[in-house]
Amino acid sequence: MREKIDLHCHTNISDGALSPEQIVSRAIGYGLSHLAITDHDTVGAYDRACVQAQGSDLTVIPGIEISTTFNSVQIHIVGLFLDTKNQKLLDLIKRQRVQREERAALIGHKLEKLGFKDALLKTQAMAGDNAVITRGNYARYLFSTGLFATQDEAFNKYLKKGGRAYVNTQWISVEEACSIIVHSGGVAVLAHPKRYTMTNSKLRLLIEHFKEAGGMALEVSSSQQSPADRDYLASLCERYEMYGSVGSDFHSEGPWRDLGLNLKLPEKVKPVWTLPQAQAFGF
Repeated sequence: MREKIDLHCHTNISDGALSPEQIVSRAIGYGLSHLAITDHDTVGAYDRACVQAQGSDLTVIPGIEISTTFNSVQIHIVGLFLDTKNQKLLDLIKRQRVQREERAALIGHKLEKLGFKDALLKTQAMAGDNAVITRGNYARYLFSTGLFATQDEAFNKYLKKGGRAYVNTQWISVEEACSIIVHSGGVAVLAHPKRYTMTNSKLRLLIEHFKEAGGMALEVSSSQQSPADRDYLASLCERYEMYGSVGSDFHSEGPWRDLGLNLKLPEKVKPVWTLPQAQAFGF
């Protein structure tokens, strides 16, 4: 079932396959009412997406997905309803981009040693001049070589933690990410909480830390998520008195992952779009 609100997706300004214009057109075609573009450590797609949405019934929500580190685990924090021109946010984006460029070069060097000639240059060519190069971009390049059955297979073999081309990166803290999102007028959302490799007890510690840092919501419903995981996250929203968000984390077409798909929020969860920060966007 397709819902009308999707608050987590990516364009080719980071590691998505579609341009901002294409993803907005896709959302309009599906009849969505609200779409947040949350590219990795950049808000570069927002203005273009708003132009494309003009004259339609779709409202584009300003968003971002910020990489952080918590207890040596990479954690993604989504910022919604924020001011994309806020100077502290823009300064953070510059810092994160430099770090991503350094990591991309190191990954490219490792892949070169593994026989993938000009891996960084080819990945950049596929991604485009404005893209922030992520591991997802490298996975798309590796898949294009024809050596892997799926993009996930390429990612798991070479790019995930423990993979042959993995580069460990110390991102900013959860506290700093939440602080800058709040300073930008936005709401901090813990992205896809059940995707992290951690026990439920460690996940609860993360959520407690996230809330203390200023986080207000959990991404409760996402594509390719089991009903059991959704219900567990809904119970955590109740336990910690947090709001719930929904997001497909759409990057490109794939089985059971598309804009608005399987994003129903359980009735007992308070929607993140009922917060005051969301009211300027027609909810």
